Amino acid sequence: HPETGFDENHTADFVAERLRDCGVKVARGIGGTGVVGVLHGEAGTGRRIGFRAELDALMMQEHADVHYHSRIDGRFHGCGHDGHTVTLLSAVAYMAAHRDFKGTAVFVFQPAEELLSGARAMLKDGLFMRFPCDEIYALHNLPGLGAGQVGVPALSALSSADHVVITMQAQGTHGSAPHTGQDAILASAYLLTTLQQSLTRLLDSRDSGVVSFGSIHAGHAFNILPDQLQMEGTIRTHSEAVRSTIKQQLEKVARSTESLYGVTVGLSYPVQTPVTRNHPAQVQAVLDVATALAGAANVHKDYRPVMASEDFSYFLQEVPGAYFFMGQDGPFCHHPEFVFDTAIIPLGASIIAELIRQRAGLVP
Repeated sequence: HPETGFDENHTADFVAERLRDCGVKVARGIGGTGVVGVLHGEAGTGRRIGFRAELDALMMQEHADVHYHSRIDGRFHGCGHDGHTVTLLSAVAYMAAHRDFKGTAVFVFQPAEELLSGARAMLKDGLFMRFPCDEIYALHNLPGLGAGQVGVPALSALSSADHVVITMQAQGTHGSAPHTGQDAILASAYLLTTLQQSLTRLLDSRDSGVVSFGSIHAGHAFNILPDQLQMEGTIRTHSEAVRSTIKQQLEKVARSTESLYGVTVGLSYPVQTPVTRNHPAQVQAVLDVATALAGAANVHKDYRPVMASEDFSYFLQEVPGAYFFMGQDGPFCHHPEFVFDTAIIPLGASIIAELIRQRAGLVP
């Protein structure tokens, strides 16, 4: 019964009930439908270690042939967030049964990751003021990385994501007399091609920087030049410097388009999400724990960053931490036949538990 961003009410009920069953202190309604669980160790005072899992599903139709497929049309856990939640709950159950650690474990169940909005909503509700963390971690399944393997990026784990909307206002006219108005469609072609061509000469070819436009709408009649046009796209980078360069160049090309074609160009960014950037000490902690549990041959140090994006990046701007990948087979995330590999749950839960045990026990 998957639920989408900020509507994860029954999912939050389920998580809260499981946490209470384990004797974990529970807080509800953090960032809307978010849930936070707090568990104190019994081995003495120590640090506060957080771990995050996501609650939300995708607005997609599932086509996977599994007995536990979605029972709600147009809703699908196509990114494995249900698996991440179960992985974290498994770690909670183990830690609550043993409590053989110092300090405090903070379990963050975040809403609306797919909307890139849930993390900010939780922060706005005072997440780290109410539930302070000295470190925070998150994992994600990754088809393409071998099953049972762990990938740990050294710095950038995931790209930034900027949703860009470009509007054009023009004086529409008949297609037989383009000289009597402005051609927004031709202007948009100039803007897109000039931006892409110029970026090939501005960006270092060794840097990751992708600009893609997937939507363009203008006009209703085949022989009329429209007076309005709108394009929407995404900007992805692994560097804040590259991100800034792309946005600056887009601004320059927009103004050039205005000058050459007489249209008015507007730029807006409805959603902006920074690079998910890991911290060195926490990266090393994940490497040490994963190597001890999975073996050195199954742990990939300096794992290549992924061009997908995550609002866990906002947590990492507030608290040091690390984001890492658990390998699995099958179609990639957001594919209609994606299936979370439940076989990776024991290793994921073990890494979480051992990270809490080791990192919470350090001298504050």
